Amino acid sequence: MGECELCGAVKVGVKRVQTGKTEVAACSRCVEKLGLGPKGEAPGLAKARRFSTAPAPRKKNNLMSRGEKELADDFHKRIAKARTNKKWNQQQLAKKMAETVNVVKAAESGKRPTDSVLRKFENILGISLMVERTASESRHINAGPSRGMTFGDYLNDLR
Repeated sequence: MGECELCGAVKVGVKRVQTGKTEVAACSRCVEKLGLGPKGEAPGLAKARRFSTAPAPRKKNNLMSRGEKELADDFHKRIAKARTNKKWNQQQLAKKMAETVNVVKAAESGKRPTDSVLRKFENILGISLMVERTASESRHINAGPSRGMTFGDYLNDLR
């Protein structure tokens, strides 16, 4: 027999229960009314434990991940030229694309737009902004006192 720390009842059976971060001695009536009994497992936690692995992240359709094509170096000039050929200003183009004028201005100034915006430019202006991938570096081999090209050099070139 003890004293309930919550309601002050004297000479009652008490048990130690958690209330927040504190442990108190509470009578059975307080435990029942305040719902201080032992907590079951949260439904979301039980569901999460059933899935031992996280689902794979959804892949977005990334135009730049296509191995055979890349964004043209002069994409901003192509956009501006196609827009002027259609006799549209930047506001008109933005409205037709359902984008802001700042998106069009940024793209025409050379800032790379997102893949979805690139597709919109291509569809609305009827142009292609993607070109065949080309090698970005070249290697010259000198005939001279240096060693020749090794098999390792060849493999590095393939990467």
